[in-house]
Amino acid sequence: MRLLPCSFQFLHLLILVRLLSSGSGAGGAAVDHPSFIYDGFSGHNLIMDGQASVVDGLLRLTNDLPNSKGHSFYPYPLNFTDASNGSSLTSFSTTFIFSIMGPYTDLSTHGLTFVLCSTKDFSDALPSQYLGLLNSTNDGNATKHLLAIELDTIMSTEFNDIDSNHIGIDINSLHSVASSTAGYYTSAGGYLPLSLNSGQPMQVWVDYDSKQTMVNVTIAPFNQSKPSRPLLTQVYDLSTILPTTPVFAGFSSATGTLRSRHYILGWSFRLNGEAAALDYSALSLKTIQDLAAQIGAPPSMRINRTILFAALVSTLGVAIVVSATLFKIHRKRRLEARRNEIEWEREYGPPSFTYKDLCAATGGFKDKMLLGKGGFGSVFKGLLPHSKQTVAIKRISPESKQGMKEFMAEIIILGRLRHRNLVQLLGYCRHKQQLLLVYDYMPHGSLDFHLHIQGHSSTGLCWSQRFHILKCIASGIFYLHEECEQVVIHRDIKTSNVLLDSEMNARLGDFGLARSHDHGADAHTTHVAGTWGYIAPELARLGKATKATDVFALGVLMMEVACGKRPIWVNNHGEPLALGDWVLKEWQGGSITNAVDPRLDDHVEEEIELVLKLGLLCSHPLPNARPSMRLVMQYLQRDAHLPSELGPNSLLNIGLVQDQMLDQHAMSCPATVITDLSKGR
Repeated sequence: MRLLPCSFQFLHLLILVRLLSSGSGAGGAAVDHPSFIYDGFSGHNLIMDGQASVVDGLLRLTNDLPNSKGHSFYPYPLNFTDASNGSSLTSFSTTFIFSIMGPYTDLSTHGLTFVLCSTKDFSDALPSQYLGLLNSTNDGNATKHLLAIELDTIMSTEFNDIDSNHIGIDINSLHSVASSTAGYYTSAGGYLPLSLNSGQPMQVWVDYDSKQTMVNVTIAPFNQSKPSRPLLTQVYDLSTILPTTPVFAGFSSATGTLRSRHYILGWSFRLNGEAAALDYSALSLKTIQDLAAQIGAPPSMRINRTILFAALVSTLGVAIVVSATLFKIHRKRRLEARRNEIEWEREYGPPSFTYKDLCAATGGFKDKMLLGKGGFGSVFKGLLPHSKQTVAIKRISPESKQGMKEFMAEIIILGRLRHRNLVQLLGYCRHKQQLLLVYDYMPHGSLDFHLHIQGHSSTGLCWSQRFHILKCIASGIFYLHEECEQVVIHRDIKTSNVLLDSEMNARLGDFGLARSHDHGADAHTTHVAGTWGYIAPELARLGKATKATDVFALGVLMMEVACGKRPIWVNNHGEPLALGDWVLKEWQGGSITNAVDPRLDDHVEEEIELVLKLGLLCSHPLPNARPSMRLVMQYLQRDAHLPSELGPNSLLNIGLVQDQMLDQHAMSCPATVITDLSKGR
């Protein structure tokens, strides 16, 4: 650590003596107007807890453990009293270099923060989206006296519905008062984005002007000069939240389900002045590159050994250089593949199945074993060679980035769910570029097949089977919404994702688009996902998936089961019709049961009427008008009666409202994950 100016060395010694004599910590004496620099952290005294440690001169805040946190603080409380006005907060300036590295460049975990606060005790804080700073009970509590500059690499569904790669200014809460996608402005006035999770070291500057009560946050790649235009500028009087003394300065970091490592390479701080520049020569480039190789950062972070090698052996000829280069690339890829496999196994446990066994189970994934295809891959029937168990094996397309996210969502969400009306995930296999998921085999296939593909066959579903299936589906969704440890929003409820076991019990499957969040919190999503015909109006317009959007899809599915028609179908005149519009029109015409599937000759009139009316109520255009899944279950079990005021006039214009919102969405919201009605994913 360097103290600036040099004459402060003696002053710092006196301060240390004073601190030793009077005690330290929140109740100890605060250091007056310090300026300190850490050009690396070897041998320096820091207050650390959690996963924080100093490794090879680098301050490592987290260390590859999921759902962990780490903190590191300057060891002495600081005196933020303005010398010109003893009751005011002084200006300050700080700069630091950080690096966030994880095993994947397109998937990450939560980030790190620079912190000023009245305490260095964060024992009650939570990891994950709380970044090791707060918890669900004290987020937003003004008594926390906390300023945090967050560098977040994952979108928190509870706090920030913005880019998952962003920088924010947080005041006593993780709801940022100002935030922006990570990037910087060039001297020519252009803007260049940055990927915080790229593994590349980057430098951040945080400046507070007490006279203008203005906070500026600036970021740029490592070893570049400070941009003249800040990324974030926020007017905020910090004297209203920070005490003048004592104040602790430091860093906090946290991980979630995925792991990553968060490093601070150097740190400079100054009260009432500009933080001194860091000594880049002391921050060894070799240390940074070794760190990148250790974590598995992108190839752009590593030394271009091919070029160096070519320069050294150019006299040996182009052929030797090319041969050596190809050998090294092949070896590097093998090492990276093995490293990624090890990292993956640490995160999710060892694969449950070998690729060899799954390949043998499907006869080499032959077409005769194919059960179906979708946008993210194919599903095969398989017979496991050792247990002789029949299973369904989903092979994710290696070309699909969305497929990787679906693969992880299935493992993270479905892997921890257990319910008789959910398809059971038996395990997974990850072999090179092959991603495979193994499920219980459902011998009767999908509900979609029985309703629409099998057609008028004599083996079609009778009404008692259909009504039982609807109650099974509702039971599964009720479990997801109300009985799980976290709320699970399925986001793709449709007949092709409902599978039938040997006893014709329905099980909801395909959790690749599912999202989870804590009970009592809102789920915020920024992309529309699902299948046309099942998408709620507010989801198409705002991209916000909730319990109510799942209920909407269930309502459409109910009418589909009772009517035997797809959510969007073409009448005899070649006109496309929404199923809800048609059912409502039949109800207005005198009898809602006129919409019943003509193949059903054994239906119970009261049950058919209940299903069709409940389907219309669940698919109401207003989310608040839709019943909860608990109430849906009560209706289906006849433990409660539908509202007496429910009638066709109270449900008018459902189709018109929905169509208008879908049209508006199609023009204004291109970022979607939507599938065709006639295909599975």
